Amino acid sequence: MLRQPQHTVRRCPDCKAILSNVQGVDACPDCEWIDEPSGNGVRRDR
Repeated sequence: MLRQPQHTVRRCPDCKAILSNVQGVDACPDCEWIDEPSGNGVRRDR
């Protein structure tokens, strides 16, 4: 039987919360930080 791949947990650089991965984009559920494809994360304005 195939084993599920093990992935390293990524944390938000701003608040250190565990990031959620939605359709290949890492996002922080706590502070709304979003990782851009360029690798430069941005915080969403409220």
